Amino acid sequence: MPATAAAPGEPRGPGVAVQVSAFRERREADALANRLIGKGFTAYVVEPAAGAPALYRVRVGKFKDRAEAAKAADRLKKEEQFQPWIVP
Repeated sequence: MPATAAAPGEPRGPGVAVQVSAFRERREADALANRLIGKGFTAYVVEPAAGAPALYRVRVGKFKDRAEAAKAADRLKKEEQFQPWIVP
């Protein structure tokens, strides 16, 4: 099985994002983020905080406001069958 390339990390700056999923294994999070990137989404993986449970969060964004994030969430629901939610 080929290695999965590491997905980008969280973009800098203000904004809101859409969380798509979370995984205990980094390679699974990278695989999903890279698949979404291939479909035109600005996906990335958020590392777990120090001392927090090992959950790698896959998010799309950042968007300047909740309205833009909601449009992306609707697209992810329709095209990818996710149940995403908006995060600060």
